[in-house]
Amino acid sequence: MHLFLVGPPGIGKSTVAPVLAHHFGAAVIELDREIQRRAGKPNKDVIEQDGMDRFREVESSALMRLAPTPSWVVVDTGGGAPIREENRALMRKLGLIIGLRGSLDRVASGIAATQQKRPYQNVAPRDRARQVLRERRTAYADTDVTFDVDGATVDETARAIAAWLVSARGVRIDVAGPERATPSRVLIRAGLLDHVGPHLADLGWRGQVAVVSDAQTAARYEPDLLRSLGSVGLKAVTLRVPAGERGKQFRIAARLWASLASYRVGRDGGIIALGGGSVGDVAGFVAATYLRGIRLAHVPTTLLGMADASIGGKTAIDIAAGKNLVGAFHSPDAVFADLAVLATLPPRQLSSGLAEVTKCAFLADRESVAQLARSLERVRAGDLGAILAAVTIAAEVKGGIVSQDPREAGLRELLNFGHTMGHAYEAASGYRATHGEAVAIGMVYATALAEQLELTAATVRPLLEDLLDRAALPTRARLPKGVWSFVLQDKKARAGKLRWILPRRIGQFSEVTDVGEPALRAAARIVEHAA
Repeated sequence: MHLFLVGPPGIGKSTVAPVLAHHFGAAVIELDREIQRRAGKPNKDVIEQDGMDRFREVESSALMRLAPTPSWVVVDTGGGAPIREENRALMRKLGLIIGLRGSLDRVASGIAATQQKRPYQNVAPRDRARQVLRERRTAYADTDVTFDVDGATVDETARAIAAWLVSARGVRIDVAGPERATPSRVLIRAGLLDHVGPHLADLGWRGQVAVVSDAQTAARYEPDLLRSLGSVGLKAVTLRVPAGERGKQFRIAARLWASLASYRVGRDGGIIALGGGSVGDVAGFVAATYLRGIRLAHVPTTLLGMADASIGGKTAIDIAAGKNLVGAFHSPDAVFADLAVLATLPPRQLSSGLAEVTKCAFLADRESVAQLARSLERVRAGDLGAILAAVTIAAEVKGGIVSQDPREAGLRELLNFGHTMGHAYEAASGYRATHGEAVAIGMVYATALAEQLELTAATVRPLLEDLLDRAALPTRARLPKGVWSFVLQDKKARAGKLRWILPRRIGQFSEVTDVGEPALRAAARIVEHAA
């Protein structure tokens, strides 16, 4: 996600950019500096010696070198960057265009302050400001949003932009599904709970709706959800399931099937899963199997649910042999990730969700890992800007992989990094470890195994462990004896052969089979060391 700050020279883009980036843990790119680096000389010299057309060509080339990334990047553009229509089209492809505007006096003052860097020393700042605002009016108006800087400090401007992103605009990610003609919508912003009803009405929901939730979650969030549904005439019944893995049982699914039949829920309505990943799993499984499939929407109330469980259409219940061994693929119409609900999430649950965010960052690229490293403490402190960026990284990574491989035929298996041992450890612990805590141990184990097989450098695991430790997640654990029987029953096995997703480096992973017992035991010793 790139946030392009555009506006006239001297408006304050270079001072706002780092402050805005801090809100999200984002990186900052100063486009003028990139132009100078590519040209090999100061921008003033490029313009005076080679001409403005050459400068614009180098400027466009610098923009074209920006690569899509799940991480967040604030780009401080030069005043003329948006002049070319193709530049604005590229900015929109990579992210959002955020305009800064001010009065003639404000722009003239800014130009005067930086005039020594410009090749216009013979032009009065006020005349230059008037010329720029007149000639570039169309370019500066073509933005996703524009903020006035007159009378506002840099901090106030940055906070206003961050608040708009968190609470008004948010982020939408489209995820393709195997049985869907249209993608699933993943909407991420604060305050979404009050707008679920109108969004579902827009998607064609008309009939009876069933809201599935556990009692504690329902007491906190269900009244607001029901009001939102009622505002567009959607009639809802409320169904309860036990919290956690206790709700992912066949008898619970059977009870839900019976309730759906009793309340005559049909394909014109559907199920709304309100809660964490376990509620979403059982509600999604029931939606996938009742009437051979009815509509489904997720309203996740945990970071784990927002970052992982609600995205991608995998649904499941547990059986005695293991976790998630009975399930189906069933894509939701929409996922409504209301960041505001995380304000009341217990610290342990917030940390649990950070395991999946960390996983996705390592699957993505170094920039995403670096962003997470910059923002971890702010996420744990409940800062909504940092949480928005973290959830978006995970959703972008998972949504992109799922869209290419909706039924886990190949590429999607990358998302199982840390899950082969993680699921086994979770089950062997009697689910005393949270899913995120188990996945954290699973990722450390998988990276240690990659070291034993000489697939990865020794620098990867310390970086991973540092992030997990800062997220208050475990990096060492005593593996119960029963963990190996659960590993052997892993649902990702093929023809009796275990498959491990192992890191080679950040952003590059491999599937490995037929790993020998000595390497498996050696990796276990690393995980258990000083546990």
